Amino acid sequence: MLSQCANSQCGRPFLRLGEGKLFLVETECVARAGEKTAPPSARMRQIQQQVERYWLCDQCAQVWTMVHDLSQGIVLLPLPTPTVGTRVAMTEEYRETA
Repeated sequence: MLSQCANSQCGRPFLRLGEGKLFLVETECVARAGEKTAPPSARMRQIQQQVERYWLCDQCAQVWTMVHDLSQGIVLLPLPTPTVGTRVAMTEEYRETA
């Protein structure tokens, strides 16, 4: 169960699903030492998936996102800040006509 923001510098407690941003990451299950490596049924022999959950609070989700890096796993990356010219171009594109 999630308990706090995934940003280690924040630590804000997770209270509600409606706040912040939830990230679900599917990963392959790896057998640990002492566990059976071959599941008993053919259906279970398919690649086993598990879901890991990460949460960023509202404040952190405005400036950070989470990505999967092959060498480091799940990492925080800053969101790109839009340039002023991009914002003006988008406004003009969606302007209503009379």
